[in-house]
Amino acid sequence: MKPALSVIFFTVASGAGLGLLVWLLVASLMANHIRMDATTFYQGAAIAAALITAGLFASTLHLANRKNVIYALTRVRTSWLAREGAFAIALYPLAALHLYGLQSGMPQLTPITLGLLIADCIVVLYCTGMIYGCLKTIPRWNTWMTPVKYVLFGLMSGAVLLPAVLTLRPVEIGPVGRPMVAIVLLALGLVLYLTYLVKNPRNQHTINDALGFQQGKVRLLDVGHSHGTFLTNEFGFSVARDKARLLRWIAIACGFIVPLILCYFSQWFWTASIICLVGLLVERWLFFAEAEHVVRLYHGQQRV
Repeated sequence: MKPALSVIFFTVASGAGLGLLVWLLVASLMANHIRMDATTFYQGAAIAAALITAGLFASTLHLANRKNVIYALTRVRTSWLAREGAFAIALYPLAALHLYGLQSGMPQLTPITLGLLIADCIVVLYCTGMIYGCLKTIPRWNTWMTPVKYVLFGLMSGAVLLPAVLTLRPVEIGPVGRPMVAIVLLALGLVLYLTYLVKNPRNQHTINDALGFQQGKVRLLDVGHSHGTFLTNEFGFSVARDKARLLRWIAIACGFIVPLILCYFSQWFWTASIICLVGLLVERWLFFAEAEHVVRLYHGQQRV
């Protein structure tokens, strides 16, 4: 499919912001293990909010008609896109309520809002993944690994950002230790990504499958048009094999391996975060560019 840069930025930026918010909230519960002052917490929350909000605004750029945004939010019963939007918007009043509880000293309120915020962040990530994972018309996406990837990669990038945020805290609190959560999630993310590539190869479905013919070989005689159409422009995007291979190695190295090495052997957490986000942007571009809609079978392509 034709990659939309606004959607690529949205999924990566909002995913990192949601992941960072989750780990900030978890860290606030582990005061005995993760030392973090209030100022650092609010700085991290501001970074998370900026990433989430920038991503959500970027997602609206993909709408051909901006007035359709209201329809994208009112089909909660049937649309994963509507569910994602509803839960994403719910983050803001929940976060405001949590901050009010923190500032007002209401210990009976903050555990509830904290749990709801963590759950809401994970649900938003899952809904984003299911927007693509539920599409049977794109076989490469239609797998349980697609929503799991979105959830894991969001939590992973947020976990890499957390130690970077912790470096902003006062010197007297002490140095940041080795971020084992980020290291573990980077390793799990690499395993999942490689498994996804192996388990979801391209060119597995033919025009015979689309038409339900088990015998013989169906061949398209005429596509029915002489010029490009919306379908061929949107769903006919293709990437050269050599270019895809190079970008895949960049995604693996920058998205997982280099950040893991930096987090394990150094304190260059901001560098690791930036490299990780760059790698995930490349991975997400490939996610869309290599996806082949079954409609291509009706325009001459033999396999998808």
